Amino acid sequence: MPNMAQVFKDEITRLCRKEIRTVCDPLRKQVQALRREIRQQQSSSSKLERALAKIVAQTSTDTGSALYAPPQARDEATRARVTPASIKRHRLRLNLSQAELGELLRVSTNSIVRWEKGLSAPRAQHRTALLRVRDMGRRDVVRILQT
Repeated sequence: MPNMAQVFKDEITRLCRKEIRTVCDPLRKQVQALRREIRQQQSSSSKLERALAKIVAQTSTDTGSALYAPPQARDEATRARVTPASIKRHRLRLNLSQAELGELLRVSTNSIVRWEKGLSAPRAQHRTALLRVRDMGRRDVVRILQT
């Protein structure tokens, strides 16, 4: 005849394991789903960080401060001719208002108006920036203005 104490102990152990499984299985599945979600979020976060780093690298070279050349390039800008007609022509080519061009060059709208009318001439640093604007496209200008 089997030992009753051992039979009861085995049955109690079996029932306890069954109860524990019914309680823990949904939790285990939740933990697995949460881990999957964390991996997806980490993946998307790293993709966003790489995209941000790429944008920062692009904007660091394309910002308005990049329009102003270092001192050695300013000498070339002082010799370059910037006429009122060329300022207006490039502004219209880029589909910019006078205010937007002023914002891009960090000068007032009145300065742009006076440059285009020939009432005043841009300083050397602004002439350099105008020469750089001349080589830019509409997308570049819009990107700089949005920052």
